[in-house]
Amino acid sequence: MTINAILLNLDEILFDTAPLHLAAIRAAMEGSGVPLRWSMPELCEVASTVGWTRVLDVALPQDEQAGGKSGGKAGAKAGAKAQSRAIDLNAAHHRHFHAALATRKPEANPRGLQLIKDALDAGCKLGVISDLPAPSVGALLEQLFGNDVNSKFSVVASRHDARHRQHDGLHALALRTMGVDAEETVLIDTSLPNLLAARKAGLRTVHFKMPGILSWTSLPAMASRASAN
Repeated sequence: MTINAILLNLDEILFDTAPLHLAAIRAAMEGSGVPLRWSMPELCEVASTVGWTRVLDVALPQDEQAGGKSGGKAGAKAGAKAQSRAIDLNAAHHRHFHAALATRKPEANPRGLQLIKDALDAGCKLGVISDLPAPSVGALLEQLFGNDVNSKFSVVASRHDARHRQHDGLHALALRTMGVDAEETVLIDTSLPNLLAARKAGLRTVHFKMPGILSWTSLPAMASRASAN
């Protein structure tokens, strides 16, 4: 199998962002009057199931989540209220996260950095498709690569800012920008929904979990279409 392009998410793969996410989500929940009781492992498990962009969609009390399922006008009103609250909570989560980046830089994953170096040395093209809003993506990449971001990555995109949550458009955009086909491209991600969307678009995938192996030489054996590794 020849790999000519790699698409990366940033959370865990290039940065240990979980502590910042946990603090930001706690602040968002406490600001809404609903304290978050998740531990770090529980938070990461939720993120791996629904993706970082939807973590707070499932953090609301169960009665609020079920509000729109009761039917009728009352159910529709409750559902709209829950959806609005989830949107507000997600926005607060990302505000707190971005603010924290100014004073609390997340640690870089040395395996991820080595993968980038080895892939570029081998002539492989790189791209970023992140769950974070574009300003946070830019701040993190600038922290690591400074003015070399554009020379290292052919495309940088945000799922959070994309119109289509299924991300098919983002994958197609990335492939066109990099000038590669889906079957020669690997997406490395921690989120199952992101991996499923990539496989639907024809990309190979690697389901990364800390402190997993991540190297250029092991990538062909890890990458799969049929199932996440």
